Amino acid sequence: MGFLQTMELAWPAEELKKWKSMKKAVYLLLPLFLYYVVHDLAQIVLWGGLELMLSGNGGALKEWLIQNGQTANGMVSGIAILLGMLPIWGMLKKEALPVWKKKGNVTSYGVLAAIALCVSMGVNILFFQMGITESSAAYTRVEEAQYGVAFAIGLVLYGVISPIAEEAVFRGIIYNRMKRCFSVKLAVPLSALLFGLYHGNTVQALYGFLLGVIIAIVYERSESFAAPVIFHAVANVTVFTVTYRNGLRDLNSAVAIGLAVALLIFAAGLGVWYLKLCEMGENK
Repeated sequence: MGFLQTMELAWPAEELKKWKSMKKAVYLLLPLFLYYVVHDLAQIVLWGGLELMLSGNGGALKEWLIQNGQTANGMVSGIAILLGMLPIWGMLKKEALPVWKKKGNVTSYGVLAAIALCVSMGVNILFFQMGITESSAAYTRVEEAQYGVAFAIGLVLYGVISPIAEEAVFRGIIYNRMKRCFSVKLAVPLSALLFGLYHGNTVQALYGFLLGVIIAIVYERSESFAAPVIFHAVANVTVFTVTYRNGLRDLNSAVAIGLAVALLIFAAGLGVWYLKLCEMGENK
């Protein structure tokens, strides 16, 4: 049995806990490494192919790229993300997709979507009002790239492709592996921390950690891979839609903070309801 094949197996928790730290680290981080490598290579190849096309008879394409550079970058990134999932697909099928068939009802998914909307907007409003989003030059560059894409492309990229890929890596595989290596109580914050650090800047790291904790809890309680994907997708689409034209900048500070607090309190109430819905589903 080859090394990569060994790393794909969903080992029993009892056996994993006996592994040495280095072997555990490889087992936990290999999916992210494979995704990163293939994603980055795909971007290099795709941009190289575009350059070859432009070096030939690519006048119209070159003009379009000049006028729509950020959108083109988003499209290339989306394709690279999908290609990055190829080497981890086998792991995902073994570790996350077996529980995909456990479905929630329309009410539970609706409540989950409402929680995602309220949390994402509440946290983002607070971040903006506290000056957190303006404090990171790295985040400003990321923000310019994200909001430079055409709106429709952004919806597909941030509302479909990114949530599926990131949930596959961080919850579908890494969280499940951490849970077996350690415990649920440790796997939730550890997987969230890794998810936050993955984004590469302070603002998104903090935001990613907060959402990562919530998404991991949602995944654990729902026992369905669909639930974290829905939460992630709704959160992304909500923030992207509202802030695409700098929507948060027009809010009065006092009104904005009041709105953020109200959204987060409402989200907490919905969270209690959602957990009860999950318990009702378990007792059926």
